[in-house]
Amino acid sequence: MLKINQSLLSFLLLLALAGMAVLSVYLTLPPQAQPADAPQDEFSATRAMAYVREVAKEPHAMGTPAHARVRAYLLQEMQKLGLNPQVQETTAVLEAGQVCYAGYVYNVLGRLKGNRPGKAVLLVAHYDSQPNTPGAGDDATGVAALLETARALRQGEQLQNDIIFLLTDGEEYGLLGARGFMQHPWAQEAGVVINVEARGNSGASASFEMSSENGWVVQEFAKAAPYPMAGSIMYEVYKKMPNSTDFTVFSDAGITGVNSAFVEGFVNYHSMTDTPENLNQNSLQHHGSNMLALAKHFGSIPLDNTKAPDRVFFNPVGKWLVQYPVGLNMLWGGIVTLLLVVVWAVGTKRKAFTGMRALAGALVYVLVLGVVAGLFLPINNLVTGAMPYFTESGTYNIYLFLGAYLLLGMGLFLLLYRLAQVWLKPLALAMGACLIWFVAFAVVMMSVPSAAYLFLFPLMFCLAGLLFVTKGRSFKTPGSVAYPLGLLVAALPALFMWTPVVQLLMIIFDLNMPVAMVSALAVLMGLLLPLLLYIEGGFRVRDLPVLPALLILAGAVLTMAAINAEKPGPGQPFKTQLSYYLNADTGEALWASGNSRHDNWTGSFFTKNSTKTALTSLYPHASLQYHITSAPQLPLQAPEAEVVQDSTAGNSRVVQVQLRSVRGAQHLELVLQPENAEDIKAIRLNGQLCTMQPLDTAEGAIYMLRLYGLPLSKEAILEVEATPGSKVGLLLYDQSIGLPQQLLPSPMPADVVPAQGRFSNLVVVRKKYEF
Repeated sequence: MLKINQSLLSFLLLLALAGMAVLSVYLTLPPQAQPADAPQDEFSATRAMAYVREVAKEPHAMGTPAHARVRAYLLQEMQKLGLNPQVQETTAVLEAGQVCYAGYVYNVLGRLKGNRPGKAVLLVAHYDSQPNTPGAGDDATGVAALLETARALRQGEQLQNDIIFLLTDGEEYGLLGARGFMQHPWAQEAGVVINVEARGNSGASASFEMSSENGWVVQEFAKAAPYPMAGSIMYEVYKKMPNSTDFTVFSDAGITGVNSAFVEGFVNYHSMTDTPENLNQNSLQHHGSNMLALAKHFGSIPLDNTKAPDRVFFNPVGKWLVQYPVGLNMLWGGIVTLLLVVVWAVGTKRKAFTGMRALAGALVYVLVLGVVAGLFLPINNLVTGAMPYFTESGTYNIYLFLGAYLLLGMGLFLLLYRLAQVWLKPLALAMGACLIWFVAFAVVMMSVPSAAYLFLFPLMFCLAGLLFVTKGRSFKTPGSVAYPLGLLVAALPALFMWTPVVQLLMIIFDLNMPVAMVSALAVLMGLLLPLLLYIEGGFRVRDLPVLPALLILAGAVLTMAAINAEKPGPGQPFKTQLSYYLNADTGEALWASGNSRHDNWTGSFFTKNSTKTALTSLYPHASLQYHITSAPQLPLQAPEAEVVQDSTAGNSRVVQVQLRSVRGAQHLELVLQPENAEDIKAIRLNGQLCTMQPLDTAEGAIYMLRLYGLPLSKEAILEVEATPGSKVGLLLYDQSIGLPQQLLPSPMPADVVPAQGRFSNLVVVRKKYEF
């Protein structure tokens, strides 16, 4: 039997593990952007970037002049592509309990005709941006992917099915454009929908959501997509989360489809740093290559029967997509159960472990998982506390923090297991970890069977590895190469399937919840336990835990480097929340900021010891806490409300009020204050019914409405059906995006930008009316 020095072998094995982990992530990277001179019938990210640069020149939220400019540009480009574009103008309503959200949307639609009647393929991206971002990633890349796909499709033969190109408006304010499109006759013709999104500016385009009864679409997606990145666990997790995209509207309407997005670079999401210059063009290529292939495929097959039982689907390695019926899990589960029983029998017979020691190993594994995850709560608090500029919008140097936390997590895990080896042998500890993995697999199998693969196949191969080393007795032969190499081969499925998950969890949660990544890392290390303990043993000097100590030390040094690298600067600015509010009735003006910590520029607006309070002087229902200070009064024109009709018939009084932003603001907020909540019977905005529950406030019951994206006329019609003789108060607010430059003590510095979100960087003017 071949033998080798354990220290040398341990070093080589550590390099192999690290190399395989890096390779597993490398294989998930998006494809290289194709050049401008790529074949005309192929997708080229370089060509598509021309669209991105034009759409993402500046922030272009609903109701802004930039929004109108982008729309005119898109109509022009779609006309050039022969899509015969049209604009759908409508008011869409999102009813969300105690607040009614509505928006005046301008959807841009075009169509590439097929050669046969039937259902159409619907390609979707949204062209509006959040108010404080150019929106290169979210979602100028989606817009560019659609337009470059249209150009490429026109180079080939006519497809069987029509292709509808839908550029929605108002996605950032409640999926309003998608909701509005459902009123359009083309919505009834859609047989399959492909939506593209982004939650950052880099990374692979992962198809994280499929419609319900996904069996058909999964199989067709696997046939057609050149770079499929998908997993049924993503589908299961996402549908239980409150997040939504335009795809949600179509999926809820029963349209079959695929939803894809890239999510790296979260710190740039909805931020002024989401620019064309910062965009990873490979991510755009991934979007477009898959979209073009799927459009050709779905455009060439019947789309009448697109529902089938859900399937399991995942990438075991890189972009290799495996999919099979959920029922096959019973077969795989039977094999795993048989392997567990056989390993238990062989291991106890060969005295690799005893039953009681294996159970003790399971307890140790649970305790170590809890301790490692628990320690990262105070560790992360120390790290974020050392960065007064840290916000929940994420970190610019996420991979430095990822590397640091990986090193710290691995070091702590191995150190704790070094202590556990005082009482238990490595294979007893390994068998205990496998028992916990089996329990986790069984629970997931019973509750979410299409997600069980994440535990099933790694466990299956690791049990096979344990069977190999116990049956062959290599664990009893000091210096045996067969023992670690057998374990290394068995660990490969776990490494390739779980390492990208560990990375993805850090990308998604950043330093807001790194315990998710650390927990996944510890779960993975449990399956690699016998190999890791072998490697750790080869690094010991005088029985001291050298490897854990080195990992913890390296993690601490890298953490300090990451903290230092995160300091704000022009390339990674601090995000500040600041807005100006004016009560036109009293003349009171305020600066308000929701920052938990101020930068020097924003701090200059407030006293050093200012405390947070709610904006109850402006909003009777206010609860969010803001730093507030008085501001100079500007002569801003207040929003107007004019009664254009007031009629009573029977037991109903109907009042129509024309609302207008004289200063050309982007949005309106309305607070209706009846004498009694039941006095109001119905509320409509631009003819659309708004259903909501009253809010109880110190000033009595109110009804709250928001109208996003005022039309070019800057007008809207409010209709209130009330009890005859009743009086209704109206607090009318208009919101414009951008601070009043004449009041700023100095221009916003290069290392400060407006914070993400709809409630930052605003000028809000309030006026009270009664009818």
